[in-house]
Amino acid sequence: MTPPRKVAFAAVFSSACIHRRMRGALSYADANPHIVIRDFRMPLDLKSRGSVVAEINALKAWKPDGLLTFMDNQEFEILLKQLGPDAPPIVSMAAVTPRPGVALVGGSMPKMIEMAVQHFRQQGIRSLGMLKLDHDPVIQERGKRVFCEISKPADPSQAVHVEEVPTDLPADLERPVEPVPPGLAGWLRRLPKPVGVLTVDYGGGNYLVRVCHALGLKVPDEVAVMCADDVDLCLSSSPTLSSVEAASEIIGREAMKTLDRMMQGDHPDNPFIRVEAVDIHVRQSTGKKIAEVCDMAGAINHINQQACNGLTVERLLKETQRVSKMTFHKRFVSATGQTPGEAIRQRQFAEARRLLAETKLSVTLVAEQSGFGSSSDFARAFRAAEGVTPRQFRDQAHLGSGPSKPIPQA
Repeated sequence: MTPPRKVAFAAVFSSACIHRRMRGALSYADANPHIVIRDFRMPLDLKSRGSVVAEINALKAWKPDGLLTFMDNQEFEILLKQLGPDAPPIVSMAAVTPRPGVALVGGSMPKMIEMAVQHFRQQGIRSLGMLKLDHDPVIQERGKRVFCEISKPADPSQAVHVEEVPTDLPADLERPVEPVPPGLAGWLRRLPKPVGVLTVDYGGGNYLVRVCHALGLKVPDEVAVMCADDVDLCLSSSPTLSSVEAASEIIGREAMKTLDRMMQGDHPDNPFIRVEAVDIHVRQSTGKKIAEVCDMAGAINHINQQACNGLTVERLLKETQRVSKMTFHKRFVSATGQTPGEAIRQRQFAEARRLLAETKLSVTLVAEQSGFGSSSDFARAFRAAEGVTPRQFRDQAHLGSGPSKPIPQA
């Protein structure tokens, strides 16, 4: 029997974005049982460690056939240096400097900028700017060029501001932003108001809102803010942050698919693979009044991600919304034709059907992994919904008659 190909996943921090990319990679591995993925979490202080990092040594000792990473340039360079010349094929899901033997799979920056600019203009905002916090000059220049090409500002020299703040500052909500860097303060004050400012660096939206508060600039009345952060950071801001995000699960699946080919000796002709799919979540920072904010896209995405992990309607409301339960319920039914509870259960059934049709997991494990309390509760609910028992459903699927209902895609 051919041994499975071993894939190591290396990242420094944990976030909803990274979890979704990992989920996408695992979905590919689930459909291709010859792949085993193991998570090797790197230390937060990786950049300040010495020349030998124990976590990287543990990764090397496992002898992976391929490597998926989500690290910045400096972290990635440390990893490569310690791996040495015998490094396996690598796919990075973060923007790093191109290197031989490394493929890059990520979101489309032009598409994200295009969606953000379109939203600002729909809100009646004509003055636009972009804040870059990245320390890599290549990425800085590319961001400037793409933003100016898409937004066509009246004064391109003033449209983009680069401020190299400490990398851990933007997402650290407890750290003060004062004194605000003079260059950033001057740029924000000079921009014609009202202005829409996009920032796509990790934690950048939260940082920008705090800077505006420190400078006495009103968000969103004077400065409307759009970021590219996860829902947890967006909801921790006041006002809550509108965001434009690359479709992380699709990126993770495409990255794992690319790495699988590379492990078999098939390296892509183009090492840059862009996933065009983009999600936009409109919240308070771009002009919505608090009473009007009901994040349907965020709620549906959260259901897709968390329904099988014990998600309740109460948790869904708390983790994605800033409106009352009654308002959320009414608007959710209006938008989807079903209640939040029905949507959660529908997602659980979809995952159960997939596991029954595509895996050999026991019914007990299928019940557990699809979010049901017990196998007996699952069996009763499944039969009521599908008209057959879980085992009968699996038999039908394996005989080729297919499931009794189509399997929705998350």
